[in-house]
Amino acid sequence: MALHNSLNGRYRPLLNIPCMVDRSYTQGMGQHFSLRNASHIIGTGSNFGYVSSFIHEQNDERELTELEDRVNALKEVVASEESTTEIMSYSEDELLRIYEDLLAPTTMPSVQESQPVQDPRAQEKDSEAVRCIAERLLESDALATSSTSTLSSQEYRPVITRLQEIASSVETLRLSVPTFDSKDKMNQASPAEVPIGLLTNAEWSSLTRTCVTANDGSAAEAVLDVMKRFGASNVDECAIDVLSLHASAGDVASVEQCLQKYAAPSLTDVHRDLHVKAHAKATPPTTFPTSTLDLLHHYEALGTPAPQKSYTRAITSLLSTQSRPAQGLAQAWDLFAHMRYVAHPQPDVALYTLMLRACSHRAVPAEPERALDLFTEMVVDRQLTPTPGAYAAAAYAFARSGERRYVQEAFRLAKEMLDANRDARGRSAFAADRRLFGALLEGAKRIGDLTRTRWILAEMVREMTQRSGEQEVLVNDLIMTHVFHAYAAFKPPFKRSATLIVDEQAPSEPPSLVQAAEHGQPPGLSRTETGLPLTSQGSRFSHIPPQSRGEVAREAKLLFTRIVEDTRAAPSSLDGDGDTIASRPFRHVQLTPRLLNAYLSVHYVHSSFDEWSGLYRTLFDELDVPRNPKTYVEALERCAISQKSERRMALMLADEIWVVWQGIEEAWRTRDNVQQDEAIKMIDARLVERANAAMIRILALTKNLSRALSHVRAFSDHYPPSKLLRISPKHPLRSSRVVLSGAKPLVRLTSTVNVPDDSVPPLLTFNELEVLHHRLLAVGDRVGLGYLKWLCKAYENFLRERRDATMRAIPEGSDSEKPDDVSQPSHES
Repeated sequence: MALHNSLNGRYRPLLNIPCMVDRSYTQGMGQHFSLRNASHIIGTGSNFGYVSSFIHEQNDERELTELEDRVNALKEVVASEESTTEIMSYSEDELLRIYEDLLAPTTMPSVQESQPVQDPRAQEKDSEAVRCIAERLLESDALATSSTSTLSSQEYRPVITRLQEIASSVETLRLSVPTFDSKDKMNQASPAEVPIGLLTNAEWSSLTRTCVTANDGSAAEAVLDVMKRFGASNVDECAIDVLSLHASAGDVASVEQCLQKYAAPSLTDVHRDLHVKAHAKATPPTTFPTSTLDLLHHYEALGTPAPQKSYTRAITSLLSTQSRPAQGLAQAWDLFAHMRYVAHPQPDVALYTLMLRACSHRAVPAEPERALDLFTEMVVDRQLTPTPGAYAAAAYAFARSGERRYVQEAFRLAKEMLDANRDARGRSAFAADRRLFGALLEGAKRIGDLTRTRWILAEMVREMTQRSGEQEVLVNDLIMTHVFHAYAAFKPPFKRSATLIVDEQAPSEPPSLVQAAEHGQPPGLSRTETGLPLTSQGSRFSHIPPQSRGEVAREAKLLFTRIVEDTRAAPSSLDGDGDTIASRPFRHVQLTPRLLNAYLSVHYVHSSFDEWSGLYRTLFDELDVPRNPKTYVEALERCAISQKSERRMALMLADEIWVVWQGIEEAWRTRDNVQQDEAIKMIDARLVERANAAMIRILALTKNLSRALSHVRAFSDHYPPSKLLRISPKHPLRSSRVVLSGAKPLVRLTSTVNVPDDSVPPLLTFNELEVLHHRLLAVGDRVGLGYLKWLCKAYENFLRERRDATMRAIPEGSDSEKPDDVSQPSHES
């Protein structure tokens, strides 16, 4: 016991050791600092309970510390998540702006090439730069303070003259300074070539643009000469502006001179394109663009083909030619295939759009299948985004075919265009313009769908009101021509012959709309003696299409009256906001012969003879609009299909029309003043055929057989069958010889068989003379029958020989070339 007490007293400081141990040490010991070890070190006895309580306290403190650390870690995580949530939260307006940016349509370049519009601020900046140059260089500041309006014509000329004088002085000074070659020998022959910074590059550009804006090509070239003499570094950039000026004017000589002086020998794509543009602008529409095509093939032979834009220009010229339009169309397709084989295998959207328009060319029937293939290739295969012009071109090709399935495809394509690429607010990226509306109206009128025609016209008026009269959606005379043609092609469901007549007397009531229209007295219209409505007096369209011919004529008359009212309104009443636009939707429609012919066609179909004949005699005179050749031809054709009770009056009207037509046809046949008279330019051989065939038919129907035969003989004298053998020579570009190089397309999409002959003179076939043939057969006129048979067979045989001769034709200037088919034509009858 004494030993225990002594040990307890001696080792008491050891019992206090845990109190002095650092907490970190205790925590570091962890589970190894167990109760057993402590008892082994310290011993047993009364101090064991104290050590045990101390260890439990340390464990509790350690657990609390770990719990605090976990709580703090959780607090930090919650705080970080709250801060992240605050950063990533967006308001409704911010989300809308994000979606607007994501769904915003890409800006599409315009297919139609237009002249760059000069920014007024840029022009003012250039004018200010030229004034500063004048202040520095000219002794007198009188011109420097001149107004901007007189700057382009007065100020830059003295500046150019002063620059030329300075350049001459500098060159004289250069010649007076001796130069040394590499062997320290004096050389007086070549002056020192040191650029002189008299003007900055921006000032040179401003001076050049000022001359170009004033359309002063000589002054612009003088600036380029001075720049070259001073050693300016932006001569090439300024030369592009001067070349663009000459190319837009079609000045080929000036363009080639500038290329020789400022661009040769290394021509860029821009230089070649401007060179081609000059040739295309210099070619009149009545001439085949041979020089443009030769230039393209010349660049191909040099191994540096022109850019794709140049081929687009050449194809545009071919499609616009008025001389042999069928051959121009065929050459355009051949050049398109040749370009893809030789120079540019992948056309751009602009060229695809142009070829889609070629599918609905006036020279040939529409080609909807080819248009569908081109559009599919562009959108699906090439994955190009079509422009509104491409949609409109494809829709017009479908609509012009006149087939109901393709017309439906045109409307489907229009819906696809308007529903595609909508933004965050649901607005379409593409807006329907006049071209698309015109294409849809073309299809609706060809299938006689008046319901869609009325809907399209209402949509155009609504769009024009919403856009405050943008030029792209304005209703013009072409749009209204389509509308009236749709009224003429419409077949109303109501037929008087199919109605059930009731004998029971009904109570007296005012005449209904249908009855009044059937009797030619539409309510709500005041009329002149000739039937031309003067005012609409608040009449409105019905929500359903017209149900009878009288209603069709009434609605067309009401629409035409509204057009006349809007076009004749005072100019002061046309300037206003959207309300004025809605009240005068047809104020931009011009009263043209084409529009009046379309309006008359409605009455030709749906009105009586007295109604339409009165309109024909007075409508053009009252509106002060001249008649064109189609006016007379369409009236003659309407007289030829008159009912039996109307034929006597129709013959009297036809005689009046024929007197005027004879003078027009004589002028066309002799080509008198063909370049001055626009009406004569509208006549072609097929129009002459239609007029003569209609007159022969009305004479035959009225039993004027001798007059009809005399008319046929007169026609054969003016256009003998032998005239069919006078064929036009084949163009050298249409040569069928297979070559691997040369100034013509190497790959073709059209052959000689596919190119229609658009230079066939007027002729008569049995279809035009069938009524006369039947009348002569009824009276037993063998002489007349024999003459008709001979004439029809003569035209038929000579037309066949013309086809064979055209197939065997040799191109001009290639006497040694042999045709593909060297077999001689058979003359067996």
